Amino acid sequence: MTDAHPPVLPLLGERCTLRTGRAEDGPVLREWARPHHDWHRWDGPYFPRPSDAEADELARAVANQSADDAAAPPPHRVVIADPATDLLIGTVGWYWESEATQWARMGIVIYDPAVRGRGVGREALTLWTSYLFARTDWVRLDLATWSGNRAMTTVATSVGFLEEARFRRARVVDGARYDSVVYGVLREEWQATAG
Repeated sequence: MTDAHPPVLPLLGERCTLRTGRAEDGPVLREWARPHHDWHRWDGPYFPRPSDAEADELARAVANQSADDAAAPPPHRVVIADPATDLLIGTVGWYWESEATQWARMGIVIYDPAVRGRGVGREALTLWTSYLFARTDWVRLDLATWSGNRAMTTVATSVGFLEEARFRRARVVDGARYDSVVYGVLREEWQATAG
């Protein structure tokens, strides 16, 4: 069940702010999408890096977002911004794994390597999970990663997600095989730990 007064973006944390995108985010995100940036090594490195057209579309979509509306479904992707400068440092998002059963999968990317290891990903994932549960009546949320991404597996478990699936040696990164791993949390589990 959704909250009587559902939250709207921006969500202010100590280490990050979650907010809708703005025009000035477009060029910043477009630069981070270029293939030489380090985050590509961690966020689904087994998938092709975005083409110029895909990167342009992502930057356009984020830069042209409307203000958040509590009466509307939650936006599919929002900006993780530095709380001091308000500059884009990452994004969080969600998509349907199965719309018929309201099974949503989340994702998080910290683009700026200078802020990794400082709790930004943990706080962003916590804010995003709380926001999605508050804005929807979804029963569960999950995220998928690979076993070589220790930062993501650590963040997921540290905020209360449980390992729900492991597909052994399913991902190939730099010629080595890794497990594909899915972490999930149920609404009642989240409410028990986050409340």
